[in-house]
Amino acid sequence: MKADKHELAHSYEHSKRTSGFSSASFLQSLTTALVLGMMAALLGMAAGAALYFRHAAWYISAGAGPLVDTLVVISLVTIALEQARKRSIRRTVELAFLNHHVRNALTQVMMASNLTDAAKQDRFIREAVNRISEALVRVANSADLSGISLEEDLMGAELIHEAEERGKQVGLTRAG
Repeated sequence: MKADKHELAHSYEHSKRTSGFSSASFLQSLTTALVLGMMAALLGMAAGAALYFRHAAWYISAGAGPLVDTLVVISLVTIALEQARKRSIRRTVELAFLNHHVRNALTQVMMASNLTDAAKQDRFIREAVNRISEALVRVANSADLSGISLEEDLMGAELIHEAEERGKQVGLTRAG
């Protein structure tokens, strides 16, 4: 796979479905809820039936089904809420990372326009473009949050260096 071509790394990004819905995620959520609800109902019925055939008191076998259903639904809702919380945190970290690096790079471009030395101006603009490019690539390709932390590379020097290395690799690939 080429360095500038990448697959989507985020678990919350879904491909477009061929259904008639404008939002495939709604249909997917509805189907998932239906399947999980049916599984919870079947587990509850199985628990009630098992207690009935073991000759437990009728009120115990009648109460076991809803109790199992409630526990299954609580577990599934907890899992869904935790996944939504993690997606929200990731989105916030991604936006903070991009906001910081893109804004600083654009400020660098604006400040470079005031330079009289054309070589310095070109170098500063090239570094800013590399920083923006690498920030976008890093956010798109990072599977975990460690690659987009602001604590490691606040000044963007590592981003600029990685973008230059990627540019050299792409240049060699295109030339070869």
